[in-house]
Amino acid sequence: MDVGVFSLMQWPLDRSAARVYGDELAQVVEAERLGFDRAWFAEHHFSRYGIDPAIHLTMAHAAARTTRIRLGTAVTILPFIHPLRAAEELAVLDTLSGGRVDWGAGRGYQRHEFDGFGVEITESRSRFQEALEIVFRAWQDGPFEHRGRHWTFDPVDVLPKPVQRPIPTYVAAISPESVAWAGGQGLPILVDQFSPFERLVEARKEHAAACSGSAPPAVALRQVFVGRSRDEARELVAPALLWYYRMLAKVGSPARHGEEMPESYEAYRIFSTLSGVAEGSDEGFLDLLLDQVAVAGDAGEVAERLTALHEAGYGSVMCWMNFGGIRHEDALASMRRFVDDVAPKLPR
Repeated sequence: MDVGVFSLMQWPLDRSAARVYGDELAQVVEAERLGFDRAWFAEHHFSRYGIDPAIHLTMAHAAARTTRIRLGTAVTILPFIHPLRAAEELAVLDTLSGGRVDWGAGRGYQRHEFDGFGVEITESRSRFQEALEIVFRAWQDGPFEHRGRHWTFDPVDVLPKPVQRPIPTYVAAISPESVAWAGGQGLPILVDQFSPFERLVEARKEHAAACSGSAPPAVALRQVFVGRSRDEARELVAPALLWYYRMLAKVGSPARHGEEMPESYEAYRIFSTLSGVAEGSDEGFLDLLLDQVAVAGDAGEVAERLTALHEAGYGSVMCWMNFGGIRHEDALASMRRFVDDVAPKLPR
């Protein structure tokens, strides 16, 4: 089982933005030293939910501080960037890192981000699919032109080309439509951190069923914490989970307050449930998260639940260990317990 760490640069009020960046980049360096396979970075805009709007820049910095660990986007939000610019930046990043880039691409889902950039959220799927086509073509040899719904340009030759031909590409997918589309294109998928385990099992089946041949890889994102005991782990992550989901309820919905969910975002109705968490602690909600979504416990429990993901068809997992303001020291301790006590129990 391939294992990575994950960075969203969440910004609680008790620390500076510089501290957030310093801590999470230090964790990436430590992840390489400990032997993790990958470090993934998430793009978000305009809120403390995540303050890394320029993940390609952040990853270039991480590439300069590491030599082995692969560096992944989770994800580049394609409706917010010209696809030629995305192709250029990723090719440069792949060059600077010595061919260590994994490219996760997505269409985005937070309505306030679309509003900030002046992009219509109902166009996200068509923009994403057209942009993906352009990026793939840009990485091939020779100039090309494009005449599409959202972008039109005369012949250009994007330079440099990436070291990897092509850069491994993954599609963020939650809805059955997105999962099936990725499978039909023969593309690997990245699945989200807030869907229950049963939904992840269903998504992998849908993905595999849509493929014409053998199913391409699937990567699962989970909030993970390894404690010295189950009780310690759950006690430590409970306030972090509540911080995370309260913030998600405030900024995470594809719909504006009081409006219907946009077309093609029906799978995000989970935010209607999450919005109630913003008003206070809910023990039943925490139990649901800790039993079906987040993976927090002692080494044995964490290994058992990640192995179940592997058996469901997820050969790779992103372990998000610093979510919701978990202290730097606690995240490092969890990473080290993972390597010492969980990794030897996982399928490898």
